[in-house]
Amino acid sequence: MSKNLILEDIVKIYGKLYAVKSMNLEIKEGEFLTLLGPSGCGKTTTLRMVAGFEEPDSGKLIYNGKVINDLIPQRRNFGIVFQSYALFPHMKVKENVAFGLKMHKYPKNKIEGRVDKLLNTVGLIEHKEKYPPQLSGGMQQRVALARALAPSPEVLLLDEPLSALDAKIRVKLRGEIKQLQTDLGITTIYVTHDQEEALSISDRVVIMKQGLIEQVDIPINIYKKPVSKYVADFVGTSNFFEGSLNDGFIEGRNFKIKVKESKEINSGEVTGAIRPEKVEVVMGHPGKKLVKENLLRGKLMVVVFLGLMVRLVVKVGEMDIIVDFLEKRFEDMGINRGDAIDLYFPPDGFTLYKNE
Repeated sequence: MSKNLILEDIVKIYGKLYAVKSMNLEIKEGEFLTLLGPSGCGKTTTLRMVAGFEEPDSGKLIYNGKVINDLIPQRRNFGIVFQSYALFPHMKVKENVAFGLKMHKYPKNKIEGRVDKLLNTVGLIEHKEKYPPQLSGGMQQRVALARALAPSPEVLLLDEPLSALDAKIRVKLRGEIKQLQTDLGITTIYVTHDQEEALSISDRVVIMKQGLIEQVDIPINIYKKPVSKYVADFVGTSNFFEGSLNDGFIEGRNFKIKVKESKEINSGEVTGAIRPEKVEVVMGHPGKKLVKENLLRGKLMVVVFLGLMVRLVVKVGEMDIIVDFLEKRFEDMGINRGDAIDLYFPPDGFTLYKNE
């Protein structure tokens, strides 16, 4: 039997607030799964229930075919890494990593070897005699990770472990965490509000909203095929056109734009979402036939350089349209802030959502 972790109709209530509402989710053995969402969406509460620090008000937590609701955290054999590191400042690095081993009654004659192996894995073997305050934030987080892994947990739980670190260290360490997880093959549940972090390291991502699961999918589908306007807005950036859909056109206050209809949505009040990289800047005579309604003129208001990419903010009527494309192409265009430019919105670049 595979050691999958199943959340079955899990509910958690604080007073009158439903922190988690009837959650159903299966985490596969060896999978790196991320819970992603804004503050207050229920992701950390979910993780704490899995860890055993919170008890569900209803529903079942099932691991390896057995209900574990009543198991105390120490008996679940799940390792957890907190945002705050939670290291003992008066203990040396090696003593912090050994702490969990001693709690799990690990053989005394094997503790030092296990500690050295873990510290070597996280690249801190030469710092084992130091105290946590003598280390950088990134190093302290590595110590916390080594300590969580020391007792060989079957599941690793990570609660926003990188949010206190600066951007460069965060990018480096998230890559190291993913590589370590892949090498060990350990089932991992990761909590973050950082969409870039979630998309870059996860096998699957769970998008949460107000205690509910909005979408579960592989990262590329979360970005390219968001199932709701909420996901399209929360993950990445989208331009939204709201209006009435008739005969393949969305008609709003100052626009009537052609979209590719879906089988499910062909009329009514809708929102059409289009990613910034799908919007085209048209210069001179385009080499293809364009739908004239989808060619809109605007004024270039903002230019943001993002290294390889450039992001433009263009005022079109009352809308601020965001456009992304390669920096080299922007340089070749020779356009500047304040210029009037033409934008083209390909009909097949839109995803449609019914307005609630």
